[in-house]
Amino acid sequence: MRYLPVVLLAVAATGCVSSGDIELLHREITDVSRDVQRLGQQTSGKQDLQSMSRELGEQSDRLLKSNADIQLQLQQLREQIEALQASLEVTVQRLDALSNELAATRERLAPPPPAVGADQAAPLTPGGPSEPAQLYTTAYEDYLRGNFDLALQGFGEYLKRYPDTDLADNALYWVGECHYSKRDFPKAIETFTELLNRYKTSDKAGAALLKKGLAYLEAGDRSQAVINLQYVLYEYPGSKEAELARSKLQSLGIKVK
Repeated sequence: MRYLPVVLLAVAATGCVSSGDIELLHREITDVSRDVQRLGQQTSGKQDLQSMSRELGEQSDRLLKSNADIQLQLQQLREQIEALQASLEVTVQRLDALSNELAATRERLAPPPPAVGADQAAPLTPGGPSEPAQLYTTAYEDYLRGNFDLALQGFGEYLKRYPDTDLADNALYWVGECHYSKRDFPKAIETFTELLNRYKTSDKAGAALLKKGLAYLEAGDRSQAVINLQYVLYEYPGSKEAELARSKLQSLGIKVK
């Protein structure tokens, strides 16, 4: 509209201007003004579209990042579940081993049947065959009940009195288990090492080596833990201790055959 006076002056200068011409010019100028306004509105609309596009892009980036975070959390949860399953398997197998150990111990400690034709069993005397059996059984039951200090006293007393019996190596093993259960891992490692050195052919040697490796792991010495667990696989292949060692190594990310 700012061009209107100029145009009117130009037309007036020609000397032949009618009112119809002026009205026509007004309409043309009004049309041009409207076109300019529409162009301005279209330009504003394009800017709005660009702003919306940027906002949508930012939202998309945020969603992608959120999705990546969720995937990471899911992966961490899967790893935690696998570790818990491995730990549960170890616990179940340990309970089975304890049950078998208790049954075997009771069988070994059961008094022999009376001789045929004997009218009366011989009376038990202090220090007789029942005393070491009773001492061992009491200590073992204390261990099963979680009375680890009492179990340590009982097994220690057994080893002091009867160091050369068939159950001496078992008693030493359960001393190590008591220390492990009390989370005194250095003592547990020391006890299991003593068993492996003193009773090389013990039926508890494989279990002692396994628990030695687990004690190192609990104590934060991963390298020694891995060495001892791998040694279980080498020394006792096919045993349940080897199976537990393999499971633990795999949970640590160690590839085993």
